[in-house]
Amino acid sequence: MKTNTISTILIDDEPDARAVLRRLIGRYCPMLDVRAEVGSVAAGLEAIQLHQPGLVFLDINLNGASGFDLLKAFPNPGFRIVFVTAHDEYAVEAFKVRALHYLLKPIDPADLIAVTNELILQLGGASAAVGVDGRENGLLLPTTKGTVLIRQEEICYIQSNDKYATLVLLDGETVFIGRSLKEIESDLTTGAFIRPHQSYIVRIASIRKIVTAGGLTLILKDNTTIPVSRRNREAVLRVLGMA
Repeated sequence: MKTNTISTILIDDEPDARAVLRRLIGRYCPMLDVRAEVGSVAAGLEAIQLHQPGLVFLDINLNGASGFDLLKAFPNPGFRIVFVTAHDEYAVEAFKVRALHYLLKPIDPADLIAVTNELILQLGGASAAVGVDGRENGLLLPTTKGTVLIRQEEICYIQSNDKYATLVLLDGETVFIGRSLKEIESDLTTGAFIRPHQSYIVRIASIRKIVTAGGLTLILKDNTTIPVSRRNREAVLRVLGMA
């Protein structure tokens, strides 16, 4: 078994559907360790008891039976459930059994990644979230419109708004985030960002010019001017190779 992974079982009566999901997991979600693939309620019960998974991808229609029948054997399951189905009429019932998520076939890789990141956050491993390209660079962040997945390469800078923050992306889009700068900073890739001021985090690759006249400031590629505080001046100059 791989280390620092989540034991996972796939339960679907369509071999091709299991193969597709297995490939997607292998490409985009390497932190999910697929321990078994089965196609019936009976085989699913046996696999769960044998492997004690942390996550089960469960089809709803299983050769005339139902994934909900399987869950009757686990009134308080010790694993998360993600329903995978071609039918959307079972969504309400799925969430009544506290499913982590409900994925419709054909599965969109971005949806699979978002589900995996949500699980990782629930298990306390936010820094392991991945982006759509499969690298460990994604941030799953709460907004006023729901949770969004942001790749770190998309970020130009982040500005503090008291206990909240605004992400400004390279394409000019702004995203209001329900987390503080300190909370976000702890999840960013070390060496890719700097903190020039208590109110800003800047992605180093987005800096176009450094102005030293009249106090240190950073000019970004979108022409935003970011102040550098006296307290952070030496650290910024050192990171940028100017000290």
